[in-house]
Amino acid sequence: MSGTEGMTELPGSTDAALATEPQRPVSPLVSVVMPCLNEEGAIGVSIDEIQRTFAKHGIDGEIVVCDNGSTDRSVEIAKSMSARVVHQPVRGYGSAYQKGFACARGKYLIMGDADDTYDFTMIPQFLGKLADENNEFVTGSRYLGGGQGQIKGLHRWFGNPLLTRILNLMFGTKYTDVYCGFRGFTREAYEKIRPVSLGMEFNLELAINAGLADLETAEIPIVLRPRIGESKLRTFRDGWRSLRMMLLYSPNKLFLWPGSAALGLGLLLHLLVLLHVLQFGGRPASGVTGIFATIISVVGFQILSLGLQAKTYSWSRRFDRDNALLTRFYEHFRLEKGLLAGAAIASVGAIILIVLFVSWIDAGLLPLPRPDWAAFGATLTMLGVMTIFTSLLISAMSLRPHFDYAELEE
Repeated sequence: MSGTEGMTELPGSTDAALATEPQRPVSPLVSVVMPCLNEEGAIGVSIDEIQRTFAKHGIDGEIVVCDNGSTDRSVEIAKSMSARVVHQPVRGYGSAYQKGFACARGKYLIMGDADDTYDFTMIPQFLGKLADENNEFVTGSRYLGGGQGQIKGLHRWFGNPLLTRILNLMFGTKYTDVYCGFRGFTREAYEKIRPVSLGMEFNLELAINAGLADLETAEIPIVLRPRIGESKLRTFRDGWRSLRMMLLYSPNKLFLWPGSAALGLGLLLHLLVLLHVLQFGGRPASGVTGIFATIISVVGFQILSLGLQAKTYSWSRRFDRDNALLTRFYEHFRLEKGLLAGAAIASVGAIILIVLFVSWIDAGLLPLPRPDWAAFGATLTMLGVMTIFTSLLISAMSLRPHFDYAELEE
């Protein structure tokens, strides 16, 4: 009996039916995405190098050029060389890459500038790291192979190394060149770490998110070539935006730890003053020390509150969804509990202040014998009120959908 005898033909399985089914576009193995803003002097050179690399190594790939508002012949040159050109009217390095990646169809994504600074003949090495060695995020490094020669002095010796060290310290990563723009990653990795920055800090956010998402990461030594055309980098503006990005993505070190330490120090100082443990020249500390304790406590609580809000934002961005501390916090935190706790703390503070006020009136407005209690009452009142409003904000931020939005996009 042949392999087809005795089989029942399924409805709709005829050749004619198959021929009428819509055919999905075949996805290439790799998409090389390049942002472009007035790069007519280099865009053709870059595209030609990529195409020759594809042909030499038999790579099924596409070139996606995202034009960011060029006024020269860049678009015309790219189209004439059969590159896919998409347009992003919103200016910015990051916004151009976001549009380019959204239009790319490859299984692997390679990013690189259109100014001929990167050696696109290295594309097979990036694909090897991704496909053969199962890395998810591969970045070039100009500091591994002596390729930093074309980096400007300020960036080479100060800016880039400093930002790299800060990022590694904050996020526990081991990059040697955090600002290299020659990178490759799987499509799944990009969907997982998708950056939202519109400017040059997009590149930095890629590296941060890859670390936060615990992606398998590797570096490849590259040599930077002289740039063709005018650089779009603005040293101090882009440097500050990069530093700001790292601070916002590291709430533990920026908010939670300093805030907790300051709040604890302030309350401890209050306790030492109230118990007359802290003395100066044989006299117990009093009103002035209590004021400093109030300042430290309130500032610490405010920083801690901002840190919790930042962690909640990070949670909503997917990177802290498995954060055990946040999970336990939200298991026990309820708006009602926060409101009650805030009201109780504020009430105790208000009672202390009312008692002191009545005593002050009865004493004929003479100086209070224990002004340290006034400082402590003020601290409790402010902390209680701040707890109430922080609870309202945190409660709103912690609301999460009960379904997966990704399912709606499929």
